[in-house]
Amino acid sequence: MSADTSSSTQQSTDSYKTMEEYPASTIPDLSGHTYPWLTRTWNNPEVLKVMSLDMLIVEFPAKIPEPPLPIHKPGKSATLHSAHMKVASALWSQLEADWLATLEAQEEQLADWK
Repeated sequence: MSADTSSSTQQSTDSYKTMEEYPASTIPDLSGHTYPWLTRTWNNPEVLKVMSLDMLIVEFPAKIPEPPLPIHKPGKSATLHSAHMKVASALWSQLEADWLATLEAQEEQLADWK
């Protein structure tokens, strides 16, 4: 029984290919063919062929749907933050107006002293 087991194990290990038996190909540098922004032109193989002749084009047999853009509904914390920012903006505007009025009063006083 052990002889049968060892022979089947030997047979299965002989069927594996080693790394040297697989053909190797070079992978081109694709860094110059990418965009830093989102674009839909990657879906069109004709556009890709015009863009670069040495660029590899992978066509999928099935349609791959693009994920929908996330829709963000403002929650309670976002609403509170928005209200806080409106109040802070109004306070800042009031402080700025008061500062400008004080500055103008000081400039008028300096002009009177001259």
